[in-house]
Amino acid sequence: MTEGRGGTATGPAVTLTVSQETELTVGAAAEGVHAFFDIHTRGLGSAVRGAAPETAEVIVVDCSGSMGSPRSKITAARDAAVSAVAGLREGTRFAVVEGRHVARMVYPPDERLERADHDTRAEAAAGIRRLYPNGGTSIGAWLGLARRLFANDPGDIRHAVLLTDGWNAHHPELLAHELDACEGLFVCDARGIGDGWNARELKLIADRLHGTADAVLRDTDLTAEFESMIRASMARTVAGLPIRLSLMPGSTLRFLKQVYPTERELTGSGRWTDDRTVEFPTDAWGGDETRQYHLCLEAGPEGRPQHEELQLGYVDVAVPLEGVPAPDPVPVLVRWIPGDRASTVVSRIREHFDLHHALGRTLAEAYEAYQDGDTVTTEARLVAALPIAHRLDDQEKLRLLAEVLDITDPVTGQARLKEAFDPRHMGRFIMLGDDSTVFREDGAGLGGSAPRAPGSRPPLGASGATRICPNPDCEARSPADARFCVRCAHALADAGAAADAADAGAAAEAKVTPDAPDALDGPDALESADASESAGAAGTADAPDAADVAYPADGPGSRTAGGPERRP
Repeated sequence: MTEGRGGTATGPAVTLTVSQETELTVGAAAEGVHAFFDIHTRGLGSAVRGAAPETAEVIVVDCSGSMGSPRSKITAARDAAVSAVAGLREGTRFAVVEGRHVARMVYPPDERLERADHDTRAEAAAGIRRLYPNGGTSIGAWLGLARRLFANDPGDIRHAVLLTDGWNAHHPELLAHELDACEGLFVCDARGIGDGWNARELKLIADRLHGTADAVLRDTDLTAEFESMIRASMARTVAGLPIRLSLMPGSTLRFLKQVYPTERELTGSGRWTDDRTVEFPTDAWGGDETRQYHLCLEAGPEGRPQHEELQLGYVDVAVPLEGVPAPDPVPVLVRWIPGDRASTVVSRIREHFDLHHALGRTLAEAYEAYQDGDTVTTEARLVAALPIAHRLDDQEKLRLLAEVLDITDPVTGQARLKEAFDPRHMGRFIMLGDDSTVFREDGAGLGGSAPRAPGSRPPLGASGATRICPNPDCEARSPADARFCVRCAHALADAGAAADAADAGAAAEAKVTPDAPDALDGPDALESADASESAGAAGTADAPDAADVAYPADGPGSRTAGGPERRP
């Protein structure tokens, strides 16, 4: 595990931790080099300068005719919207929109956002109490009004709550257009009430607008659901923490995706800042939050040393807060070993999220079979999902499966489809299918990993300060243990001595010879003789030529420069 920390041990901080599958046979290069990394925020409350940014909130309430049947739906929607307005942080700019076959402002009356205070909350509540059901449903028009409100507002964090009891029956082409226009402008959490909503549609909105989708099965639970969404929105204090990936010559990006708390493809959102650096935006963060990501790079083993950890690139995070330093950058490594077959050993973190992906796919197949009236396949897919959810200890999915299955043994998947159940649960399977559980390195559950053995090397970057490249044309930051600059390959003075001392201590404790092949298993693997000579020369000259130097684990991951770039 490779770790970079920002901030103090007890104060506000952003941390970056990478778990890597470094060992790869030369015959399995096509599988790519996989790394998983966590970004964790701690203590980034409103007291931190730069946190608690300007926030904008739009609450969209379905007021179509079907919301009046039964009347409890519109009553619950009014109560929930009033409660949501009451939960807005002082100064939050907000609006309330009623949705029919067209969208109309409820509060303020004109098309703009108003600042939340005692008086404006009361005025908004009065307008919400007058809502009545009438007309059709055009969710695209509702999103269009929200988009215009947000587009004219300078807020750093923009969030919408959307409630509907139906589907986009009016102007269906408008929904696709508005999703294209809204993507990246604001986050939207979508909720269904009653039994007329479309699960695919709500999930589409949540996926495109990076929110969540779910159904509220009891009208009386709607207020609590709205309060929960508003609390989560108000808890976001950082507008974004951009993720930067810098690639070494010969390395290319295959994909980047978020895997916790929800699986979300991010590759296409990357913006290339130069030939080898791509930056990925992230949505607003809470003061104490963890997200986990899966990165895959491509590289070829041809002409590269084996049994050495070679750097393919590095990951770092930009932190736009005063007094909270960015975490140290962390390298992405590969260690080529002879062989034509892929390893049969899969890391626990990769297994964890592979299982989550399989669980989501299986639940989606069950939903589609149910929509087609195929109860045999529906039961088979739900039964297949049961032991996966149990192995992951995914309590939310297990509770949902228990609503539709009579379960005898979740471990072996002994269960049968219930003769009668609420069919709305089937829609929740597809809406919640991409949600995942956190992977933990502390050994708990499937996602845990064994403790580090005595004498093993500490994680790279776990201690020490970031090193600044002495090359005046570069000045990039590198991990504390790095021997070469992660960007230009310039030798970093004195880094080698500290790394060698760590090598010697670890080797003595483990009672192995430092230059034995088995000692080359950490981020600071000992260099080969030719690499040492090249590094020595580099210490007294400008940055070494990538074509002439065999770099150790902390230097570029190739003897030769060049190689195509795969851009998102």
